[in-house]
Amino acid sequence: MPRLLRDSVKFVLAAVLVYILAASAGSLLPNLQAQPVLTLSPGSARVGSDVSVSGTGFLPTDTTCTISSSSAVIASSACVTQGGTLSGSFTVGNVASGDYVIEATGDQGDSAQTVLDVSGGAEIHLSPTTGAPGTDIVVQGSGFLPADTSCSISSLSSPNPILSSACIVQGTVVTGSFMIGNVPAGDYVIQVTANQGDSAQALVEVG
Repeated sequence: MPRLLRDSVKFVLAAVLVYILAASAGSLLPNLQAQPVLTLSPGSARVGSDVSVSGTGFLPTDTTCTISSSSAVIASSACVTQGGTLSGSFTVGNVASGDYVIEATGDQGDSAQTVLDVSGGAEIHLSPTTGAPGTDIVVQGSGFLPADTSCSISSLSSPNPILSSACIVQGTVVTGSFMIGNVPAGDYVIQVTANQGDSAQALVEVG
């Protein structure tokens, strides 16, 4: 084969190879899209508090999204997405302290995860913490769920040291009182329970 023809064939083959490689690279580009990233603010929260959610790198074709977890750490949530950017929020449910995986998912199946540190839940305080039968005890609580609309005061002890009680909840704050009944001296567990299932306990000493 003449040298000129041989060089021409090599040039054509090289051009074809470059075209094939370029086409292959182009077909792979959609798979090189950055993975979605999810951010929580704050990254550590108490039960009953609200957490903001923001995400980037989601598919531009997503029209809806959801925020979820495998546990009950999410009491309620809202989520919107537009142009690959996600925003939303959720309320921390009545769960024990610890780390919980939060996931945001677009309607095209794309998703991202991050971790929320739950640093405590509802708590109540009694005043006074000791009293004889017939004493009125004031109950104050915080960290309850914003969705709570009612609450009750009860005891986990036997016999029941509560003769009568009253309880109201506003926002995340509980206020109430109870009267100590005619029970033997000792320590009794008092529990405040709200209608969303969140609760807290404290001890009263009857003496």
